[in-house]
Amino acid sequence: MPEGDTVWRQAQALHRGLSGRIAHKTDLRFPDLAEIDGAGQPIHGALARGKHILLRIGEITLHSHLKMEGIWHLYGTNPDGSKEKWRRPAEQVRALIEANARLDASGQVLEGSTPVAAVGFALGLLEVYPTEQEADRLAYLGPDLLGPDWSLERATTNLLRRPERTIGVALLDQKNLAGIGTIYRAETLFLAGVDPRTPVGQVPDLPGVLTIARLILEANRQRPHRVTHTSADPLWCYGRAGRPCYRCGASIVREDMSDAGIGAARYTPGHLTQRTEDVDRISYRCPGCQVMG
Repeated sequence: MPEGDTVWRQAQALHRGLSGRIAHKTDLRFPDLAEIDGAGQPIHGALARGKHILLRIGEITLHSHLKMEGIWHLYGTNPDGSKEKWRRPAEQVRALIEANARLDASGQVLEGSTPVAAVGFALGLLEVYPTEQEADRLAYLGPDLLGPDWSLERATTNLLRRPERTIGVALLDQKNLAGIGTIYRAETLFLAGVDPRTPVGQVPDLPGVLTIARLILEANRQRPHRVTHTSADPLWCYGRAGRPCYRCGASIVREDMSDAGIGAARYTPGHLTQRTEDVDRISYRCPGCQVMG
């Protein structure tokens, strides 16, 4: 599932490509949204809120969540005037926003500006509501690790409301803090030296854990490829089940973790990830570097 850094980059790309334009066509291929028509409305821009993307057109917001497979692409115009070819099949399209070239104050097309299309493929969620409802609709989310609302104190307080919950599960609960997923959970807890099975109330330096999470998301939000270790070996822990830890040499452990407990690890050589539901998510740890107190 795309994490906060990926969602942030996609929202930034949508904002750069669409803001200041006029929508020429909108085609929303979700139940109950087919009749919505934003043609002729100004596109104000896009932003990320945790793992959610908000695209503002006229007085409405298109709220999307990528879930496991979703992605937004921007397509422009080829030198011969034809439209760029989509890089995913048409049957995966869930949202299509076509926008006119940008205009100057007098209504003339700006030099070099051409029409663009934003295409949302395999989106896990798409809903539309008045922009004025954004805050209420997303009020359940905790502070965004990459957002202006980030609050270390509030995120810490949210986590400590359930001190018995394991830190590995609690970090993925977007009501506590928004934007972290299984990859950054594994990397954050490895760098902090905290076993993901540790109860929240027993984590020695909870604000320190959250500070690490924010630092590595900040460091990666402008990068096309995540790096927490080195460019040659990008990740310390995630996806490395059965391989030696770069620090201590112990074999990295993979487990399925949820509020129900830890499942028995089953590792197939060469297999890095699997799709899981929110109630049962993959966790990685080093038994040598992350020891429960």
